[in-house]
Amino acid sequence: MAQHLASCCSLLCSLLLLIYFTEPLNCNITVYPVPTSVKYKVGNNATLECRFNTTAKDIEVTWKRIQCDCKNSKAVNMTHEEQPGGRIQLKHDKNSATIIIQKVDINDSGVYMCSVSAGKVHSKSSCGTYLQIMKPAPEAFLKLEESTKNKIITAEGILLLICAVVPGTFLLFRKRAENEKMQELKKHLDEGENLYEGLNLDECSMYEDISRGLQSTYQDVANLKLTDMDLERP
Repeated sequence: MAQHLASCCSLLCSLLLLIYFTEPLNCNITVYPVPTSVKYKVGNNATLECRFNTTAKDIEVTWKRIQCDCKNSKAVNMTHEEQPGGRIQLKHDKNSATIIIQKVDINDSGVYMCSVSAGKVHSKSSCGTYLQIMKPAPEAFLKLEESTKNKIITAEGILLLICAVVPGTFLLFRKRAENEKMQELKKHLDEGENLYEGLNLDECSMYEDISRGLQSTYQDVANLKLTDMDLERP
């Protein structure tokens, strides 16, 4: 009876050992696709998620960050970077794993990959998500609303139109006044040139004599001298 019981215990132990060592070989791990890249601004909290499906009971999730520069690349195990109450937090449940990076900066950029493993044999990793950190845009000197900006642009357009139209109109009226003066002057000159128009050559001498000042036709008795003077006849 004791031998039979011992053989049963030995068989049971062998069966348990067989199940323990063969379970990882039959487990199935599926890691679902992740976003190719995500963008966050400096100072924001970044969240990366990795979804998977597995039949294994005990799983281990590891996050790695691959940083590339001009010369080489290196992989950093983010699991070792986690600290209680720190800036990097790792969470995972049965079918998902999440890494949270608080107040990201430029040094946090890189390719983040999650690796899901069941025991020491089975392990699968995601394709990786590139975390891009963007610098915030410089703040505007004057923070104006869009409606205010539109009003300012409209006012500038009206001022430009006035500056272009008013000087041109002023020059146009000035040129017009100068042309009118030139026409009047030309008209007076033409009237002076046509003064003798229609007269004979013999009559021109008489009109030229008239144009000269009139000669005195009387004698000054007070200044009379004993000289013989012939009065000019008209």
